[in-house]
Amino acid sequence: MSRLIDRIPQPERILDKKIIILSKSRTGTFSMYQCFQMLGYKPYHMYECVMNGITHMSLLNEALRNKYLGEGKPYDKADFDKWLANYDTVVEIPSYFVEEFIEYYPGAKFILTERDLTAWDKSLSHLVNTVVAATHSFPLNAVAIVDKHISMFTELNDTFWQVIFHGRGLKAGMPLAKADNVNDGELIRRLVPKDQLLDVKLEDGFGWEQICPFLGIPIPEEKYPRGNAPAEFDKMLGSFIGSRLTVTAYKVLGSLVIPAVAIGAWYYTKRR
Repeated sequence: MSRLIDRIPQPERILDKKIIILSKSRTGTFSMYQCFQMLGYKPYHMYECVMNGITHMSLLNEALRNKYLGEGKPYDKADFDKWLANYDTVVEIPSYFVEEFIEYYPGAKFILTERDLTAWDKSLSHLVNTVVAATHSFPLNAVAIVDKHISMFTELNDTFWQVIFHGRGLKAGMPLAKADNVNDGELIRRLVPKDQLLDVKLEDGFGWEQICPFLGIPIPEEKYPRGNAPAEFDKMLGSFIGSRLTVTAYKVLGSLVIPAVAIGAWYYTKRR
């Protein structure tokens, strides 16, 4: 089966991977994405993936489906290098490819943040319910018919939920997701050398004071970013959806107005 990654041109330059963040979604990953931008790194996160457009979302979707659903050859190091060539830090996405990223980038520093499983359950459930409700109801389900960006966004999120919850849905799959959370943490601690791993619980505090000494850099004067709380996530999702609705509105209006003008012009010339 032909893979999208094989049709992507080989990049002229591939940045070395300096930081690999193995934390799962809803464990402070968006704040880390922001903080590494502030520190001068070039981080890649789900947000960056979505903002980069259809190709990046399609690559992530393909990588997930090939590994977990057996739909094609799993991505190897050359594939990840090609996809992530312009980034030196990868956030959250490695949590779906734990063994691969640890093997492929042995010289990187690794970060694992975990949180109380009850709090994680609540936060993840909010995320799922918000995104599923948005993508599978009007107007997005209608917009997806004419907007490939929204269509791919919906498909990618459906793949995420299938992988995270083992195809069983939120309620039946959450115990399995929690077990994966625990098991993956144990696997990471077993595979990554201790001096290369920053392993923290969010409840114990997490910010510059933990990250900067681990990296051997000074603590910035700016406050550590505290983003992606449920309200902020809803706002961010709403902004993304709103921008796509605007684009789609112009597309639809254009498809209606331009033919109407053409017909009107034709009719006018016939009447003269």
